[in-house]
Amino acid sequence: MTQPPPAATTTESRLLEVWGDTVDQRHLVLSIVLGVGLGAPVFLGTSWLLGMTDVAEGLQRSYALLAGIAACLIAAVIAARLFGPKRTVEIGAETAGSRQEAMDAIEAEIGPLGDPDELPARLLAEVRALGLYDDLAAQHRRRTEAEGAA
Repeated sequence: MTQPPPAATTTESRLLEVWGDTVDQRHLVLSIVLGVGLGAPVFLGTSWLLGMTDVAEGLQRSYALLAGIAACLIAAVIAARLFGPKRTVEIGAETAGSRQEAMDAIEAEIGPLGDPDELPARLLAEVRALGLYDDLAAQHRRRTEAEGAA
């Protein structure tokens, strides 16, 4: 008798990549149904309601389309709240130098990143919340020491 595959394999088999992001097939279908289920009735209902007014026919279609787009945006927000991200981020010992390498590459492309302490308070708080302050400060120290030695 064969045993069913582990849950992780079953879950991973339902994942696919859409526009560079990982999504669950079922959640994608439910999100599409939610978008169509909200967008189409709002569009049709708005068209019908505006048809009973003396608004020009071209404007009626435009307003109905705007209402349908707004409903699709609301459906997208609802779907984003219902169905969280499916990505798994694993940080191990082999990625320890990756931030420094990334910052070196950024500096090579656009120039020095600068001193993080010179950032406005709001941005500095965000950098600290993201856990990037120490990395940026170390990068700034390395660059200034290298410039001082040269």
